[in-house]
Amino acid sequence: MTTVSPSRPPVPQPPSRARHPAPVPSSSARTVDPFRLLRRHLVLLVATGFTGVFLGVVVFILFKQFLPMYSGETLFEIRAGLDEARDIAGKDIARDDIVLRLATTETMLLTSREVLEAAVKQPDVQTTAWFKDHYYDKQMGPLIDAAVDELEEDVMRRLVPGTSLFGIRWSSKVASDVPIILTSIGRAYMDKRKRLDEEIYMENIEVFKNELAQTKRELDDLGQLIETFIREKGITTLDDPRSNQLSLAMQDLVERIAETNSAMTLTLSMYSQVEAKLEGTIEPSDDDRRLAQDHPAIRPHEMAVLQTKTSLRSLRAQYHDPDQYSIRKQDMVLRSMELEYEAKLQEIMRANLQAQFKALADQIERYAHMSTELEKEYEEKSTLLRALAADMSHYLELEEQRRHLGATRDADLELIKEVRLMRLRADASRVRLAQAARTPREVSFPKIELVVPATAVLVLGLVVGLIFLREFTDQRVKSASDLVVVPDARILGVIPELAEDPCRSDSAELVVSRTPQSVLAESYRQTSALIDKAMSRLGHQTLLVVGGLPGSGTTTVITNIAAASAAGGRSVVVVDANFRRPGLARAMGVDGEEPGLGDTLMGEFDVDKVIQSNEYGIDVVS
Repeated sequence: MTTVSPSRPPVPQPPSRARHPAPVPSSSARTVDPFRLLRRHLVLLVATGFTGVFLGVVVFILFKQFLPMYSGETLFEIRAGLDEARDIAGKDIARDDIVLRLATTETMLLTSREVLEAAVKQPDVQTTAWFKDHYYDKQMGPLIDAAVDELEEDVMRRLVPGTSLFGIRWSSKVASDVPIILTSIGRAYMDKRKRLDEEIYMENIEVFKNELAQTKRELDDLGQLIETFIREKGITTLDDPRSNQLSLAMQDLVERIAETNSAMTLTLSMYSQVEAKLEGTIEPSDDDRRLAQDHPAIRPHEMAVLQTKTSLRSLRAQYHDPDQYSIRKQDMVLRSMELEYEAKLQEIMRANLQAQFKALADQIERYAHMSTELEKEYEEKSTLLRALAADMSHYLELEEQRRHLGATRDADLELIKEVRLMRLRADASRVRLAQAARTPREVSFPKIELVVPATAVLVLGLVVGLIFLREFTDQRVKSASDLVVVPDARILGVIPELAEDPCRSDSAELVVSRTPQSVLAESYRQTSALIDKAMSRLGHQTLLVVGGLPGSGTTTVITNIAAASAAGGRSVVVVDANFRRPGLARAMGVDGEEPGLGDTLMGEFDVDKVIQSNEYGIDVVS
C-alpha cells in the first residue's frame, strides 16, 4: 500500500459511513477494445500465424496424398437463334440481362433430375469407377436414384461472366470418370433440348395449320356472301354506270333548283316593289308612267291637252296680253284638261300595277311549286344514289376482307414453310456445345494457395477467439468501463498507457515532473486536481492508494499524484507501506537503504529522521 499525506494540521474528520462491498462487475457488462487487446497479444498472434502456415502445408500434403480430387467442365453457348429461315447466321443477343436469364434457365434444365437420370442410365456412366464403387449392388443392381441424388448435390452450375457461355462442373477422385460423366450429362441435356425444340416446332406448325384452315373457311364463306350480294344488288362492275347517270341527273337538278331559286328571288323582289307602289310607299317609276301613257284610254285625254295648249298659244300670239279674258279662260281649261289627264294616267298606272302584282304573285306560286318538285326529285335521286353508294361501299368492304384473308392465307402458308425450313437447319437451336469435357491432368483439390491460407486463417481465428473468450470471462477490472456497473463508484480520471502517449516518455514514474507536456502528465494533473478538490471539501489530509495485484501501477500513480500536488504548492510526503515489494524509493529517486517506515514503527528512529527529499522537492519515507 502507498499513501499520500499532505502536510496540514489535523482537522476533525466526519464519522465514516458504512459501505457495502461493491459487487464484482459481470462479464456481460464488459466492453473490450479489440485493437488494444490484439496489440497486447501481437507476439502470440504472429507465432500463431507461422504455426498456421506450417499446419497448412501439412494438411495440403495429407489431402494430396489421401483425398485428391479431379475436376472438369462442359460449356454450352446461348445463341439468339434465327429470325428467319433464310438468315445466313443468327444474330447476337445485345442485352446482358437477357443472356443471364436465358443461361440461368438453361443451367436449371441442364442439372434437372430428368437430365441427370437419363445420363446415369447410359452404359458409359455405369462402367465408371465412381458408379461401380458407390452405386452398384450385386443383389439390387444399379442404384440409379442414389447416384442421381449425389449428382444433384455435386454437379455445380457455372455461368461465365461477360459471355454467352454456361455449363456444369464436376469433381471425382478418378480423373478418367470426369469426362464420361460430364459428356453423358451434356448428351442427355442436348437430347432433352432437341425434344423440347421438336415439341415447340410441332406445336407451332399445328397452330399455323389450324389458323390456315380457319382462314380458308372464312375465305369460302366470304366468297359465297359476295356472290349473293352481287346477284341481289345487281352489281356488275366496280364502276357502275348507274351511279354516273344519277350523278349527272342530280347535277342537272342542282342547276335547275338554283335557277328556279334565283328567278323566284328576283320575282319576290319585283313583287315587293309593286306592292310598295300600290301602297304608296314609293312612287311609280318612269317605266310605269310610260307604260300608262301608251294605254289607248289615255290617248283622247292627251290629244285634248295638246289641242288646248295649241289654242292657248294661238290666243297668246293674237292678244299679247296675259290677262286677256280669252287667254285666262283657255288657261283654266288647260289646267282642267291636265288634271283629268293626270287622274286618268294614275288610274291606268294603278290598274297596270295591280295586273302586274297579280301576275307576279302567280309566278311566285309557280316557282315555289316548281322548286318543291325539284327538291323532291333531288331527294329521291339522292336517296337512290346513297343506297347505291352504300351497296358499292359494302361490296368494296367485302372485297377488301377477301383480299385481307387471302394475304393472311398466303402468310400462313409462308410461315409454315419457314418453320419447316428452320427445323431442318442445324444452327436454329438456341444452345450449342462450346467446350466438351476433357480428362483433367492436374488435381483441382487440394490447392496449396487455398489450403495453406485457409488453415492459417482458421488457426489464427481459433486463437483470436480464445483470446476474446478469455478476455470476456476475465472478471478483473481493467478499464473505466468495467467500473460503470459498480454502485457508488466514481471515476476521477482515466490514465492512458505509456505506449499510447505521443511524447514517448521513458518511464511512467514521475512523468508529471520529467515530461510535463505529455498526455500522460496532463491526465495525472487532471486526476490529481479532482482528488485535491474532494480532499479539501471533506477535510482529509491523507490519501491511501491500494493496488489489487502486483504490478497494477500503484507506485506509478502515487508518484505522479504527489508530483502534481507538489507542483500546485502543497507540502507532500510520500510513505511506502508495501513491505513485500517496496519500490517507491527507487521511483522517487532517493536511497532505499536509509531508515524508513519499518524502523519508525519499531521505535528505532523518529519520523523526522526517516524523511528524505528528492530533486523535485517531494518528501519520501521509504
